[in-house]
Amino acid sequence: MDVFWTTRKPLTVRETLELLNTDRTPPLAYTTVLTVMSRLAEKGALIRTAQGRGHTYAPAAEDEAALAVQGVLRTYGDAAVSHFLDQAATDPALRERLRALMKKDS
Repeated sequence: MDVFWTTRKPLTVRETLELLNTDRTPPLAYTTVLTVMSRLAEKGALIRTAQGRGHTYAPAAEDEAALAVQGVLRTYGDAAVSHFLDQAATDPALRERLRALMKKDS
């Protein structure tokens, strides 16, 4: 995932393989990288887009934290949001951090 977050552009399996194999001994096999990228796409961590006879892949989230939040929301949905709000209601420091973040994004 770091390769995608660093390059900030969609990559083919071949491009990803080349980046991963920079200074790597022994090098990873094409089929290994293809398998891992396919599984990450199936799990929602990568977005797979058809391009010609192959695909390009891009991260489904901007960083590891965003990916974790997406996973929690996908798995637990409204229950996760409800528990988060309950936590914020009893934690003044968390409420203040949320206010600051909301002002920052406005």
